[in-house]
Amino acid sequence: MGLFTELKRRQVFRVAAAYGVVAWLMLQIVDVVGPILGLPDDFARYLLFLLVAGFLPAVVLAWVYERTPTGIRRDSGADSAARAVPNRRTLDRIIMVALALVVAVLLFDRLAPWQDHQSSPAPASADAAVAAEGIPADPAAPGRERKSVAVLPFAALSNGPDDDYFADGLTEEIINALAQLPDLLVTARTSAFHFKGRNLPIDAIAEQLGVAHVVAGSVRRAGERLRITAQLVRARDGFHLWSESYDRRTADTLAVQADIAEKVALALNVVLDEDSRARMRRAGTGNVEAFTEYQKGRELFFRAHDSDNVVSVLRQANVHFERALALAPEIPDAYNAINDLYSHILINNAFGILDGNVTEQDVRSAPAALRRNLDLSIRHARNESQRASTQLDRTLILGDWSGLADLTRYSLAHSGCMPSYWVQLASTPWGMAREAYTVFRNATLCDPRRTAAWAQMARAQLWLGDYAGVEATAREAGAKFEAENGMLLSARVLALVNSGRTDDARRVNNSQAGRESLKLQNRVVIAAALGDADRAAQLQQAFLATFGPDDGVSLSLEAIRGNRNEANRLARLIDSRTGGYLGLMITILRCNCGAPFDLEAAPGFASRLRESGLQWPPPTTVNFPLKDW
Repeated sequence: MGLFTELKRRQVFRVAAAYGVVAWLMLQIVDVVGPILGLPDDFARYLLFLLVAGFLPAVVLAWVYERTPTGIRRDSGADSAARAVPNRRTLDRIIMVALALVVAVLLFDRLAPWQDHQSSPAPASADAAVAAEGIPADPAAPGRERKSVAVLPFAALSNGPDDDYFADGLTEEIINALAQLPDLLVTARTSAFHFKGRNLPIDAIAEQLGVAHVVAGSVRRAGERLRITAQLVRARDGFHLWSESYDRRTADTLAVQADIAEKVALALNVVLDEDSRARMRRAGTGNVEAFTEYQKGRELFFRAHDSDNVVSVLRQANVHFERALALAPEIPDAYNAINDLYSHILINNAFGILDGNVTEQDVRSAPAALRRNLDLSIRHARNESQRASTQLDRTLILGDWSGLADLTRYSLAHSGCMPSYWVQLASTPWGMAREAYTVFRNATLCDPRRTAAWAQMARAQLWLGDYAGVEATAREAGAKFEAENGMLLSARVLALVNSGRTDDARRVNNSQAGRESLKLQNRVVIAAALGDADRAAQLQQAFLATFGPDDGVSLSLEAIRGNRNEANRLARLIDSRTGGYLGLMITILRCNCGAPFDLEAAPGFASRLRESGLQWPPPTTVNFPLKDW
């Protein structure tokens, strides 16, 4: 009798097939339920090792033993032929059932994500989708299902000095890659990182961010060895749509993050063509050490804006941004972050704000530094949205205003999740408030915890005369933030005053936590809106005595108090300083009083305005009875 025939008679082939199918099913089950049950990352690997090790003993046992009605016994070969058929039928049934389960698992894995995207309810706040190139979704289809995801900060499970920054950098790389896909709404970094270190349920985080899915993971480094785990979770029921572990070298980090981004996109049924994959690859930093330095700079950048020493902390941040760019010169966000220091220097200089951290050399060199970094940011822009926003920044900040109005409209039409926050200066007061509102409303969808987006949205509503809308925006933002943004608070006070709700304006201003300097400015605004010239003058003097000179604030307050000559004197003074044209644009937006000064008082600003295509004077949106021009 040949070996093949004997193997067939003893059911060895059937046992091997049944063993393989059942082993595959066990691995799939562990892959799905392992993260839910908190099984160790190595559990699946050990199980695979045991299953592979057990294959040969299973085959040997199939050769040596047979199943009979009286139990398991050694195969004698003499009378086993009569029992071969029923034994074979039993194994066939086992294989058929196992194969049916295989098909069921494959179908479920394939169709479950599709069912989720087609039938699950849209996030409550997502009334407009934003594509990677920045085009808002069709507003005529507000109920259309959206594919949405937030990538939470990966947990650093090792304790190296840079491991936490490394994990943050990996997270941001994945966010940037996914954000290049037009069919996917991706929560921006600011909002996703708000939940770093917070032990909240996935569904609660997803609800706050307005997304249907969440990516979570961890990073462990040991020398040059790297272990990364990632999983995509459906927030509605906690079901894992995809998970994977990677054991690589640190040098392979970028390949891992690219693979994670692609696997997430595929699990969400996002179509990936070669163009999409190319955009995702271009979004990466390309250097592990560079994105670690960039994360260090980002930490200081955000700390600066919560500090009274903004300029000095921004200088520290720029040290890390410069190191990142020396390693990877194609990071557009780093160039934009570096420029924040130089923008603050110009604005402080324009307003005559005394800052011992700013020297005359700083002021002289700021325009050249801005020009260099903005040009490089445009060169390395990831998409047309980012390119249009940065081009607008360059035009506005450097004072080259030729065609500014057309460029503003183009930037508004191509704004995505991260619009230029300078765009409000050239749009909201100049007849484009409705477009600006739409852009910043869209920005709150993918970055719901970015306070500036809510503030700019409310400011646009104020210029549109939608005072009830300002209050609604403030309530919606108040549900997300512990403290109200200063610009949002000012817009809310103005809206209440212009609605005849002066007592409510005082109550809101006094009850909100925030900078006392801003609250005192708001008290001047309330007094001026009531026509109380003496009270407004007293409060303005109190502001100057307490917080020192700020010619930008003084110009706005003098204008709403009706002091035309003093407003023009301040406008002329600001206009004569480096960056003065930018300071005057900020004053116009802040005042909401139409023209806070006569154009003839600021010849440098007037010259630029004539080239811009913007029409003077801006409309008056808040009535100040003391201002009669």
